[in-house]
Amino acid sequence: MKVKKWSVTLLAALLTLSISACSSTGGGNTSGKGDGNSQVVDSTDSSTNEANSEELLPEEGAKLIVWDGNDGVPFLNEIAKQFTEEYGVPVEVQEQGAPEQMQKMKTDGPAGLAADLLVLPHDNLSEAVAGGFVLPNDFFEEGTRAEFQETAVNAVTKDGILYGYPRNMETYALFYNKDLVQESDLASWDNIIAFSKHFNDTGNKKYGFMMQLNNFYFAYPFFSGYNAYIFGENNTNPADIGLNSAGAVEGMTYFQNMREILPMEAADATTDVKTALFQDGKLAINLDGVWNIGNFSSLPFEVGMVPLPEFPNGETPTTFAGVKSYYVSAYSKYPNAAKLFARYVTTHEALIKNYEMAGFIPARKGMENEKVIQENPMVSGAIKQFEHSVAMPSIFEMQQVWSPMANALELIWKGDDPKTTLDHAVKSIQEGIETLHR
Repeated sequence: MKVKKWSVTLLAALLTLSISACSSTGGGNTSGKGDGNSQVVDSTDSSTNEANSEELLPEEGAKLIVWDGNDGVPFLNEIAKQFTEEYGVPVEVQEQGAPEQMQKMKTDGPAGLAADLLVLPHDNLSEAVAGGFVLPNDFFEEGTRAEFQETAVNAVTKDGILYGYPRNMETYALFYNKDLVQESDLASWDNIIAFSKHFNDTGNKKYGFMMQLNNFYFAYPFFSGYNAYIFGENNTNPADIGLNSAGAVEGMTYFQNMREILPMEAADATTDVKTALFQDGKLAINLDGVWNIGNFSSLPFEVGMVPLPEFPNGETPTTFAGVKSYYVSAYSKYPNAAKLFARYVTTHEALIKNYEMAGFIPARKGMENEKVIQENPMVSGAIKQFEHSVAMPSIFEMQQVWSPMANALELIWKGDDPKTTLDHAVKSIQEGIETLHR
């Protein structure tokens, strides 16, 4: 991996040649909070892919602590050594899950004991921003916006301000057993239903298709595919709830009709049940998350993964996407060094390495062209689904949606009227939001 390092000699030469330019920029702190030791120098090297004409330098005496869950620690330990060699900044990696990170920031942050960098799912962003825990991704903003998937960039942006340095994206699509299913059977939802009617043998627990039926996360395509929405203004206006719109009712009616090919109670279609059936070759098509790619890569049959197909109305649904990203702590004493590290671990080469070590599907654009990714067609299928995904809403009010919609999905699956059921669900969501703001 090539990341630019300035020698003392080159720095001196640049400062001598560019003294007028430096005086015009003022050499100010570009990092927001910090101790004022920020340094920037002019750069004419276009290999950094940065639109900025300045190079960010770590503060004198900088040292960093990074928190991440256990699945991300091995990569960070390895790349931290490279970063230290490149910049002379020691990096300590500590295992800390996202929920624990958020809790510790509330106590350890003000005490000066928190990490300099966090790794969080995007739905923690609203809380992190409200708590003043994270700094904007300002110095590398232009490069981040240009180089990463739009869905990922939107997910780590709050009120128009970019905060995160995206690492990986997660969504769901259709896994299928290539010994049982032709890809043409997955060309539309009607095709999936037709295949399942032929394949099903419920007495022997054989099913053509299965998904979690009472989980709104996975059922969202039946709304998006019929132009329904959760909140207005791109999921930022909780006063406008669209989950009982005409499109939502139409989507839920189609969902309800699928009970013909999946005659079980919604609560019985659990992750464990359908994963076991799929692995045993008794489930042909499994709607599930990309985090199962590793598990499904070592089965005795070949598994494919394709994006969700169009509905009878001709619309292609969008799935929910989750985005995990690095964030720079607002309590860091060395924000410049932290920003440099966040950029360092999200370069093209670094994310490929992270994929190889942990299986994280990179959030950068163009990764589907990498040989190591093309070697696993499931990953290529997942990346195609990312093109039809939307960041799961991260506003606080989203927490009031999950339980009412889970109840609604169960009732609709049982046969209750979709319109009446969705009206009741939306009323419950509204009441929850009102309570939240009291």
